[in-house]
Amino acid sequence: MTEKLRELRALLSRSNVQLLSLRNNLGAKDGAAAGSAEILTGKALQAFVVDTADAHQSEYVSAANKRREFISGFTGSSGAALVTPDKALLWTDGRYFLQAEQELSAEWTLMKAEEPGVPTIEEWAAKHLDGDSGVFAIDPFLTSVAAARALANALKETKVELAALHEAANPVDLVWTGRPLAGKSKVQFLSDKYTGRSVAAKLADVRAAVQAKGADAIVLTALDDIAWLFNIRGSDVEFNPVVVSYAIVTQDAATLFLDAANADEVARHLSPSHVTCKPYAAALEELAAYAAAHRGQTILVDPVQCNVAVFLAIPAAMRKEAPSVVMAHKAIKSAVEIEGMRQAHVRDGAALTKFFSWLESEAAGGRLGDWDEVQVADKQQQFREQLAGADFVSLSFDTISSIGANGAVIHYKPKRGACPKLSTAALYLNDSGAQYLDGTTDVTRTLHFGEPTAYEKACFTRVLQGHIALATAVFPDKIEGVKLDALARAPLWRAGLDYRHGTGHGVGAFLNVHEKGVLLSFRLNPNGLLIQDGMILSNEPGYYENGNFGIRIESLMVVKQATHLASPLNKKFCTFETITMAPIQQKLIDRSLLTADEAAWLNAYHQEVRAKLTPLLEGDAHAYAYLVRETQPLVL
Repeated sequence: MTEKLRELRALLSRSNVQLLSLRNNLGAKDGAAAGSAEILTGKALQAFVVDTADAHQSEYVSAANKRREFISGFTGSSGAALVTPDKALLWTDGRYFLQAEQELSAEWTLMKAEEPGVPTIEEWAAKHLDGDSGVFAIDPFLTSVAAARALANALKETKVELAALHEAANPVDLVWTGRPLAGKSKVQFLSDKYTGRSVAAKLADVRAAVQAKGADAIVLTALDDIAWLFNIRGSDVEFNPVVVSYAIVTQDAATLFLDAANADEVARHLSPSHVTCKPYAAALEELAAYAAAHRGQTILVDPVQCNVAVFLAIPAAMRKEAPSVVMAHKAIKSAVEIEGMRQAHVRDGAALTKFFSWLESEAAGGRLGDWDEVQVADKQQQFREQLAGADFVSLSFDTISSIGANGAVIHYKPKRGACPKLSTAALYLNDSGAQYLDGTTDVTRTLHFGEPTAYEKACFTRVLQGHIALATAVFPDKIEGVKLDALARAPLWRAGLDYRHGTGHGVGAFLNVHEKGVLLSFRLNPNGLLIQDGMILSNEPGYYENGNFGIRIESLMVVKQATHLASPLNKKFCTFETITMAPIQQKLIDRSLLTADEAAWLNAYHQEVRAKLTPLLEGDAHAYAYLVRETQPLVL
């Protein structure tokens, strides 16, 4: 890593890189035509950002796009690296502090985002680069417009110029020997059986939404938006069934830019919906050509999701900014998608119950210590594959299989051949999920296969109370997620506990397990979507003690109208339906802390779990016995 960082710095010090000045060039309608910005030459780079994202602002990226991981060694899904002539800094959030401390070498400084006294990357740049008349560079394909604007605003009072690489390769790519090649996946077509809505119907709705925003067309860059709109799935990004692509939708046509292994078949399949397919590399040129041929029209772009290169391909006078209307439509699931998600979670819950009962039998037989964290995760995947058969597609993320202190690493990833064995003397946290043709799952259960301490039980029970508080919430339709986040934290706060991650995230229907737009967190939602009827999101409070243990309970929920409530305000209220079907281990519950209402909720939930999983488990005597025992009514 040291050598690669040295090579990168050597490249940045050269003054032969062409740069495009972004000063006064990122406004929505600043009057500057695309390509008219000043080209900078002969300037060395004072700083260069190596972010996590790809050209589509994806959270999880393909192997070829893991530049930040390559240069820093940090493997978390969120974070940004900043490289200067004499410093290397890595920003990440609280989910990854422990992981980053373990993975970063001594030459890197960990910047704990959102901690008191820790500057943002923009604040650090404004303070430490001021006075050096140099260039702060970004890759325009890998930086969103919103992120670039934040940098530009921070640097506007300094001598530092914010600029984008111009017709130049990303310098990380130049030092990355053996960089993986981008593959071409075979596109899969989803029928109405799984989506509930045709491509033509979705396009009609999107066009109406674009018109309602006062625009004539929309450019789409988010991979899951595009996959949802055209009812296609792929395997270009591990765990995320998406296809690397761009799209332009006008009032009478749509163009999809992709490089698929079955490109001709894709074109034939989408042709009846008046969709034209073109090579991925043609997207910017075609966008610029469309803009040139339609002067006076406006094109809708989402500055949070759109990269700078795509943004600048559109003349400023033609840009109209708004959150993606496709993201908003995708977040509200169809009745078919919701039912598919329910069925996927029943199969998934049966597989989890088989897995948990198998772990218990290994512990009872004195064999649990023969298995390490990765080996049991492999076994868990086998249960999912066997139970779902052809409906199983892949995992939905790397399984977080963590024993004891590793559970405190919130997004822990065990290393094959170099991770600890399981034990009956520690808590085991398992956060896992799968992609099925009819839905996506994400579930966390914390278990103990020995005798938990009173303290572990107390902490677990507080987390359970937070989980129940959110699961039973009744709230006005279209509410900010930050307001619901506090409901899950309140029981932990009363015991002096808390956690460093959000309480819930959106989940796609056979799409990304972390679906942007839907957020239930102490952080404000950058996409602005409100929690409303038809959304699917997670409920995952937790508690973590460094060097000791981690506890998390996560289930997925559907937002639905609270039909039992007759509001005198003539106002729509909503509640949650928990669709994850997996027992919550009762030996970890301190019954003295639970209220009667909390116990009643848990008993009703377990009754539903037993009823739905029994048909799938009756043929497995041990798993069925485990199910029956773990779903027995809890008596206070």
